[in-house]
Amino acid sequence: MDNTRRALLRWMTGVMEAHGWSAGAWARAAGVTPTNLTRFLRDPVGASLPSADTIGRLARVAGAEPRFLDDGAYPAVCRVPLLDLDQVHALMALGRRAGEAYLAAALRDGSPSVAVDRPASRRAFALKIGSRSLNAAGVLPNDRVVLEPPDLLPPKPGDVVVTVSDHTVCGYRFFPPHLLPVSTDPDCSPTPLDDAHVAGVAVHVVRALKE
Repeated sequence: MDNTRRALLRWMTGVMEAHGWSAGAWARAAGVTPTNLTRFLRDPVGASLPSADTIGRLARVAGAEPRFLDDGAYPAVCRVPLLDLDQVHALMALGRRAGEAYLAAALRDGSPSVAVDRPASRRAFALKIGSRSLNAAGVLPNDRVVLEPPDLLPPKPGDVVVTVSDHTVCGYRFFPPHLLPVSTDPDCSPTPLDDAHVAGVAVHVVRALKE
């Protein structure tokens, strides 16, 4: 088996195992013909390779792309959806499985996303920071912050957590029983943890130099 086929097979089987998908379920979610996958999975040496369009549709749903370069050439890249306030409030009202499906649908439907070169769970997502509550710690308004849900990644003292309200997205340092700002803005003050709606624990920050 050549390296291209080996990389494609490794990616496909890894995605299906990670998401608990069958080939048919993945194909239906991506809007492609299941036989494009099943023929290749049954006979990765002799079957025709899926088309570039098919691979692209599968990758969009999976939030990950096949790696055709040597393992050490570049780190793996995955995508997480960038949610707005309405979307994150809707997500936080869902259970675990429904939340995973909600985020997968956001990627599949072409919602904005953030690429990260580190593993991310199926429940990871990104939010755009809307306040200066952590500007003295280097997290600025309009930064895209990738989050893992706190039940999956429990925050430790000093971690950055992100809260949501009806109007904005704020970052704080986690020092229970309070969330502490690190800010040059005198209007930013500690928030009791019990009064906060914590959306997730920050694991990655992406900054656009031009919007």
